[in-house]
Amino acid sequence: MEVVPGLHWVERIWDTKVYILVEGDRVVIVDAATPGRAGAVWAHLASLGYSPEAVDEIWLTHADIDHMGSVAALQSDSGAQVVAHRADVPLVEGLSDRQLGPLPLSGAYQRIFNWVVRRMFRPATVDRAVGDGEALGGWQVVHAPGHTPGSICFHHPSRGILLVGDALNHRRGRLGAPPPMFTSDMGQAHASIRRIAALDFEICCFGHGPPLSVNARERVRAFADSLI
Repeated sequence: MEVVPGLHWVERIWDTKVYILVEGDRVVIVDAATPGRAGAVWAHLASLGYSPEAVDEIWLTHADIDHMGSVAALQSDSGAQVVAHRADVPLVEGLSDRQLGPLPLSGAYQRIFNWVVRRMFRPATVDRAVGDGEALGGWQVVHAPGHTPGSICFHHPSRGILLVGDALNHRRGRLGAPPPMFTSDMGQAHASIRRIAALDFEICCFGHGPPLSVNARERVRAFADSLI
């Protein structure tokens, strides 16, 4: 599905959203879904007329297994450069474990979660560790920590496009914050939503849920205002 010209949503992947940016000769994959999804990404890319070797970069919004699970396969097949926030680099490279939210029994869930991730996930090398405000062509990195320390959004100010990863979700027509169980700092996540709401955009694309193309900024602002 083409969300707007040059921005494609890989519909074959149902559990999380992977986007493909085509800007002239430049091709970028945004997020890498769960393990085993590389084939679906390549099939969609082929439908646009490109081979894996055409991909220049793979941008990760954050280092959760449902967003970075196939990054090593995508990197290996394409030779693309992997881009992630410096705070999440150890997770992408398999050097540290994911911290879950401080909920009852979180210690037990933490051990089980990371045991599963270590057995399912093949780490990748991050070629470019970025920080807040850095430019990626016409796109800007917006640090939105809380869900993970290195959660980021990608904002194209002149086109009014915002890719938020899991900093926000859009389920059943409603906006939501990232789930507390999988959010290391919910207060910080809410602060990030307020920061996102202050940006200028017309299109908002999520890691979970369909893109918003009508009243996106107004709806995000209203949701941010509703947070306690």
